[in-house]
Amino acid sequence: MDINICFVSKTDIVYNEVLFENSLRNYLNKESVSICQFLHFLCIEDIAEHVERTYYTNKHWHFKYNISSQIKLFIVKCFRNISYDKTVSSLTEEEAIFLSFCDENGQIKLPSGGTLHHFVKYRLGEKGINDIMMLIGQKILELSSEKEAKIDSTPLEASRYDKYADYNPHYKCKMDKAHITMVGTCPIFMTHTNGLAGDSPELIKHIEALKKMNADIESYSADGGYDSFINYSDIWYHLNAKPIISSASNSLINPEGEEKRIDHWVNKKWKIGGDVNAPMEDKLKFLYETYMSLWHMHEA
Repeated sequence: MDINICFVSKTDIVYNEVLFENSLRNYLNKESVSICQFLHFLCIEDIAEHVERTYYTNKHWHFKYNISSQIKLFIVKCFRNISYDKTVSSLTEEEAIFLSFCDENGQIKLPSGGTLHHFVKYRLGEKGINDIMMLIGQKILELSSEKEAKIDSTPLEASRYDKYADYNPHYKCKMDKAHITMVGTCPIFMTHTNGLAGDSPELIKHIEALKKMNADIESYSADGGYDSFINYSDIWYHLNAKPIISSASNSLINPEGEEKRIDHWVNKKWKIGGDVNAPMEDKLKFLYETYMSLWHMHEA
């Protein structure tokens, strides 16, 4: 939903980092803004410099369009789920200004859809896009005060003529899946699978991404598709967060989770460091590390 917001000068945006970052933090925590307004306050010049150093090997390369503006325009494309050409043509004058597509004379100059496509597909490539999205996710997390994360999957309906998309009988269509982690109202990380893939196996990828981003969250919620012991333990162990996963009405608490059984299994492993007198948190971490090590050995 769009809202009216106060504007700051272009000079303030470029040179007054405190104003820039505080403005974004306020909107992350209090307001709902359009994607272009949100990106207007998101300073990614450090990410743009990373792209320039990593993906532009020719030091004399001429940058016709600002790298950070092109990254933001690609984010708009993904958010609106339209083609490169339509992304460019859909921008209003105000949105173009939000994304800083203005020259020194204040004239708006937008790249063509083909230029944006070349920047994404050939200049950055899949690895570059993944790197950038991780860095942007981390930046949003640093500026947000939200402590609650949530993962869910959403169907991506394919054309009925698509030869490769799976038919999902539940949704009654050919589709792929997007698995998305949100922190507060902001999408932070996404993975893509075919339309019949289970949700649960994707969770560890999201946990690892949040851990890499140094996410400071207190809880991580999921629906019943993620209800498994390993998911509970992965969230708790890797993110130090409370797992909140929906359970079936007939679900039961496994007696192996009782304190006496935890002590039993810790004691059985005394030769490799199990200590029944240790704090409960240490005993749980010990069991997690022990059995995950065995699990990986079995998988190998």
